[in-house]
Amino acid sequence: MNMNHKKAISRLVVTSMAAALLASPISSILPGPGHIASAASAVDMSSDNLKPMWTKTLGDPSKISPQTTLIKNSLYYSVGKKYIAFDALTGKTRWTYPAAAVSQTVTDGKSVWFTDATGRLIKLNAATGKLQWKVKTQSQPGKKESYVNHSLHAADGVIYVGDAFGLTAYNASNGKVKWKLKGGAHGYKLLQTGKILVATTMIDGALTTSGLQGIDPQNGKVKWTQNDGDHQDILFSNDKSFYSRDVTEGIDAGYAANIDELSLENGKRIATRSYIPVDFVEDQSASDVVSDGEFFYVIEKYDESKKKAVVSRFRTDSRSKAEPDKTYEFETGVAEWSLGDGGLAYVRLKNGKLLALDTNSGRTLATAQYKGAPLPTLIGQDVLVVQHGGQISGVKKPVAK
Repeated sequence: MNMNHKKAISRLVVTSMAAALLASPISSILPGPGHIASAASAVDMSSDNLKPMWTKTLGDPSKISPQTTLIKNSLYYSVGKKYIAFDALTGKTRWTYPAAAVSQTVTDGKSVWFTDATGRLIKLNAATGKLQWKVKTQSQPGKKESYVNHSLHAADGVIYVGDAFGLTAYNASNGKVKWKLKGGAHGYKLLQTGKILVATTMIDGALTTSGLQGIDPQNGKVKWTQNDGDHQDILFSNDKSFYSRDVTEGIDAGYAANIDELSLENGKRIATRSYIPVDFVEDQSASDVVSDGEFFYVIEKYDESKKKAVVSRFRTDSRSKAEPDKTYEFETGVAEWSLGDGGLAYVRLKNGKLLALDTNSGRTLATAQYKGAPLPTLIGQDVLVVQHGGQISGVKKPVAK
C-alpha cells in the first residue's frame, strides 16, 4: 500500500453505527455560485441498481470481526474463530482457516497476511488458504485477553504491524523481524507507507490527543515528531506533503473542519485550511472529512432544528475559509460516505438506505433499502459489499458514466 502518489487513503467514513428513523433522502446541490440546482432531484434511469445479487447471514453482529476487508473481488472476514476467504461476485466461500482475525487483511496477490486474537501474524496462500508461516507479535495478550491490533500494512516486501508494543517491520517472505520501534504507553498506529512511514500515537495529558511521527522504513528510526494539534488520520498525500484533519475541539466559535498540510520531510505544518464557520466547535464540528485527493467532503452533523444533514465539497487547492463548490443535503443523518471511481459516492444513511450519488451532477443514480444498522460499504473491483446488521450483501458495482 504505497502512498507516494496523490490519492485517497483507503478509508471509509463512519459517523454513526446506530439504526435510525425512516426518512427520505434528498441528494441535492443547493443554489449558489457554481451549483447546478436543476440537477438536484434528477435520477439517472439507467440499469444500475443497488439491490443485492446475494445476501449472507453471518449471525450475531457482536461476534463478527469489524475488520472485514475487500480486495478486488475477494472478501476476507472472521466469524467466531473462523477466518473466511469469500468470493464476493458469486457469494460463495473459497476456503476457511481456524483463526479469529483482529486486523484488516493485506495481500500481494499470492499470499494474505493478518493478525489473530492470540497475537500471531499469519501468512496464508491466497488461493488455497494453506498456512505458509505464523509468528508471535511483539505485544502478547494475557490469559483470557485478546490481542489488539492498531494497524497492518504491506509495502515493498515488508509487513508493518502497529500495536501496543509500537511498530514492527517483518520480512513478508519468512516472517523474520527486520526492525522494531518501541512506542509509548499506547503504541503506534501506522497511517501511511512510502519513502517515509507516518504513524500516530496517543498523547496523555489534560486532554488525550494524537501526535504524528515520521519513521524511516529502512531502519525504524524516528525522523520527526509533530504534536501540535490532534491528528488521527491522513486524508491523502503526494510526494512532498500529506493532509490530515486536526480534530482539536473547543467551546468557542471556530470552524467545522480544519485540515493541515504537513511536510513529509520534516512534519512541519505548511498550511491550514479551515471550512464552515460555526458558533460552538465542540457541538458543531464535522462528523468526519473524506478526500479523493481532488476534493474534501465535509460531513456535517445532523441538524435537529433544520431537520437535515449537509455534506459540503471543497477543492483541495481552495483557499482557507472558501465557500463549498457543491453541497449535498439529506433529510436524515449520514452514517457513511465512501468514494468510488469517476466521482461516485456511496452514501449510507442512518435509516439504512444506500445511495449511489454522482457528486459532480448531484444525481442519485440508484438507491436500495437495507435492514439492520448501517455498517461500512466496501468497494471492490466489480462488486460492492454492503454490511448491514448481521448480514452482508453483494451488489454489482455501478459504472461511472
